[in-house]
Amino acid sequence: MNYTLQQLRYLVAVAEHGSVSAAARSLYVSQPGVSAAVSYLEGIFGIQCFVRHHAKGVSLTVAGQSLVAAARDVLIQAEELHHRANELNHTVRGKISLGCFPTLSPFFLPRILETLRAAYPDINLQIHDGDTESLLRWLRDGTIEAALMYDPSCDSALYATHRLTSLRSYALLPGSHPLASQSAVSADDLVSEPLILLNYAPITDYQLAVFRETEKEPNIRHEVSNFELVRGLVAAGKGYAILNLRPALDHTYDGRTVKCLPITGETQSASVILASMHSLKPSGKTTALIDTCNSVMQKFDPELCRWVA
Repeated sequence: MNYTLQQLRYLVAVAEHGSVSAAARSLYVSQPGVSAAVSYLEGIFGIQCFVRHHAKGVSLTVAGQSLVAAARDVLIQAEELHHRANELNHTVRGKISLGCFPTLSPFFLPRILETLRAAYPDINLQIHDGDTESLLRWLRDGTIEAALMYDPSCDSALYATHRLTSLRSYALLPGSHPLASQSAVSADDLVSEPLILLNYAPITDYQLAVFRETEKEPNIRHEVSNFELVRGLVAAGKGYAILNLRPALDHTYDGRTVKCLPITGETQSASVILASMHSLKPSGKTTALIDTCNSVMQKFDPELCRWVA
């Protein structure tokens, strides 16, 4: 069954203008061409769309009303497809607002910005830094169009999520700690040691999940919300930490050394996602951002918690 969008346009025009001649004039085409298109569509669909009235134009049949409505939908979808294609090509431009979770932004945003600018120089990325609650609120009120964040297990009917990577927890120890000479540590090795907790939901949940199978509660010594402060306190010998992102150098701001060790056994991985609102159709800019994030994440090793390229 073959028909063209042009033939559907002719059909809709006849319905809207009430006559073949008026439709032809509105489209700047010949009357026989419009009449032939309508007859062809009636033939292949087996539906009489119009009742012809001599010298008085045409009127839609009941079946014709339904078919014309369906034809309008097809034409609208075709137009949307055309616009989508235009948005996805090299002319993608304009501002897009991206929210980002504070501990993720230093690791991922610089590379995302660099890659996005190279591929889409006319996109202006605006950054909003905030916690999970703020990011979800900004998505709802339209402040941001997408959010780079940990998966908050939120309402899937409200938020669309695109998974980018998963981060596995590791133990951060002072370089001089007795356990630092081991190739790996277990939750049982750590549970009685003083813990420096990165108190930032939902990261806190992933840290404490490490001890789920032990019979003891972790010995929380300090709770702070700054990633580098956690590392500094660990390097100063104040305890150990459970983290899932690892800077390129195993040194803190004051030059002290820390040691990163894998944790044996089953540990819960933290999913990093790009979230948006389900109610908003992804624009070309949003699609470009998703493609860029996917490209960037291919160079990140979630097991090592580091960039590999």
